[in-house]
Amino acid sequence: MRIEVMQPTGHLDASSTNYFRQQASNVLDRKPDVLLIDLKHLKQMDSSGLGALIFALRSANAINCKFALCSISEYVDFLLEVTSMKTLFDVFENRSQFEHSLKKV
Repeated sequence: MRIEVMQPTGHLDASSTNYFRQQASNVLDRKPDVLLIDLKHLKQMDSSGLGALIFALRSANAINCKFALCSISEYVDFLLEVTSMKTLFDVFENRSQFEHSLKKV
């Protein structure tokens, strides 16, 4: 099983989403089995960032790649909850919990 991990840092907003989308496309071009977005070092995210995550999710789904998020902040959790998008994503508390979930597969 090939797992790719992306760790955006700082802000995922209108000024950085094009870069994030390009990086996600580059990673997905390698056709991994799983793409994990580890948000541990993300400080801020707005609706543009949410759009970028949905872009990555749809792109992953298009190639039958499992997609997951981990280490989301309370703010990102709230943003996903208030937009009713939390159910779109597999969300793990941290990378360890994500890795443990893979052992069950």
